[in-house]
Amino acid sequence: MTQLEARSPVLSIDIGGTKIASAVVDSEGFVLGKGRVETPDTENDSVLCDAVEGVARAVLAEAGMTLDSIAAVGVSSAGIIDTAKGIVVFSPNVAALRRTPLKSMLGERFGKAVSLGNDATLAALGEWEFGLKRSVSDMVYVTVSTGIGGGIIAGGTLLGGACGAAGEVGHMTIDVNGPACPCGQHGCWESLASGSALAERTVRRLEDGDASIIGELCGGDMGKVDAHLVAIAASQGDALAQEMIETTAYYVGVGLANLINIFNPQMILLGGGVTKIGPSLLEPAARIARERAYVTLACDVEIRTALLGGDSPLLGAAALALGAL
Repeated sequence: MTQLEARSPVLSIDIGGTKIASAVVDSEGFVLGKGRVETPDTENDSVLCDAVEGVARAVLAEAGMTLDSIAAVGVSSAGIIDTAKGIVVFSPNVAALRRTPLKSMLGERFGKAVSLGNDATLAALGEWEFGLKRSVSDMVYVTVSTGIGGGIIAGGTLLGGACGAAGEVGHMTIDVNGPACPCGQHGCWESLASGSALAERTVRRLEDGDASIIGELCGGDMGKVDAHLVAIAASQGDALAQEMIETTAYYVGVGLANLINIFNPQMILLGGGVTKIGPSLLEPAARIARERAYVTLACDVEIRTALLGGDSPLLGAAALALGAL
């Protein structure tokens, strides 16, 4: 990787299943303006790009800038990305992104050079570049949210893979006989340890008649059960909620142990909404990871929450646009 050069700010965009965020970021990683809109429920890629352009232009206006003030555009997107071709091959939670030439589509709209990458991979880059300030050479970033994604810095280099799709850690198999995953396989880490998995496990137990205040908290609407609601119930002493978090922590730890064995990182950073549950999830997950990881016999690994919070993908996209690779 090259050091970022002092230059004009860049426009950063993060496309996810529920929201599209944008920011203007300078070469030091300072956010000069930021905004977000809901991701449109559409299969039309042009409608999606309309939403992207709209929030980006609003952020530029908030920062008192125009496109002429911007050096380049960095885009992070959920899903499998062919970075060489600038195509989002498949994004399970964004219906408009199916073999979509997103790089060229946004390049035409903004009239700027566009860089494109996977959101979790770029979150790793953002954390390493602007959070850790390159203080480690080997790290793994994992986001535990609706799904699970990751990015790997190995020997001071972002691991891209043959076509830029490396880091899909959420789809390593943990249990060959496990539950179905949105990717079409069974027993993926995502299907066992994500926020969606936590919610689905909880709903099954509620439907089986387990006693819990969760039903009251969601007003009887099982569609409202999510990791945040389970965490609220657990904080009030609800036994089922506490068990569900304990189970999720176990599966998070098992997956982390695999990553420790494969990559032998100095540090693992954990981001994503599920990590907001806090110590009741993170502490047992870290303990299980260390207990199960073979390579910790030789050296330990620091496991901590991400430094940049929800801005990791935006700042990673900015780092990409600023020439970090």
